[in-house]
Formats: sequence, C-alpha cells, structure tokens
Amino acid sequence: MKTAIHLFLFIVLAFQLNAQATLTIENDSWRSMTVKVMEGYGRGSLHEQVTIPSYGSRVIRFYSTGHYFTKTKAVLKDRKTIYQKGEPFRVVNDDTGYSVMTLTYSIIETEVPTVTGGKEISKAEFDQD
Repeated sequence: MKTAIHLFLFIVLAFQLNAQATLTIENDSWRSMTVKVMEGYGRGSLHEQVTIPSYGSRVIRFYSTGHYFTKTKAVLKDRKTIYQKGEPFRVVNDDTGYSVMTLTYSIIETEVPTVTGGKEISKAEFDQD
C-alpha cells in the first residue's frame, strides 16, 4: 500500500512538472514573420524569438506566471516590411493551473496592407531586446 501511494505521488508530481503554459502563434498570411515574445511591460526583456514561415505556426513555452507582449516583423518580397507591437497579455503557470493560448496573425495584402491587433512600431524598436 505504501508503495502504491508513493507511485501515485510520483506520477502527480511528474505531471505537474510537465504541465506548462503555451502560446501557439499562427501565421495566416503570405509573409514570413519573426516574432519576439517579450517579458514585462513597455520595453521588456526577450523571452523567446521565433521565425514562422507563411501559413506556419510555432509554440512558445512559459515556465512561470508573468506579463508578456509581442513584437513582430512581417516580410514579403517587394512589399514594405511591417513592424508591430502587440497588446500585453498575462500568462499563468502555477499551482492554480496554466494558460493555453493561440495568437493568429492575419494580413490582408492590398496597396496598404491591413493589420489588426496591435500598433505599428519602427524597425529600431523591433530590434531592441
């Protein structure tokens, strides 16, 4: 009986250690995207950077609770590069649970590309970590 209880506690602990918050970033456009997930407010510090091909996706993992935002560079040959800063979001990863989120980028290619969900930033601001 004692061995069964220890086994049960080990399994529960192993599951909790493997449970983690995730953000799936989907690129629903023709553009290749570089996305920086920044930790903190305002300037922030780099949590992770990923490159996502046209109509691709990537998963970002978080190991602790915190506040984050994204900075995105969207590139398409012969088109103006788009730089954008996303709205802040909160990630939970603690004994109460963990966040599972999806962020989808869509860009409608017209004479002036239509982008929603954030504010335009400069290349210099995007380049800052």
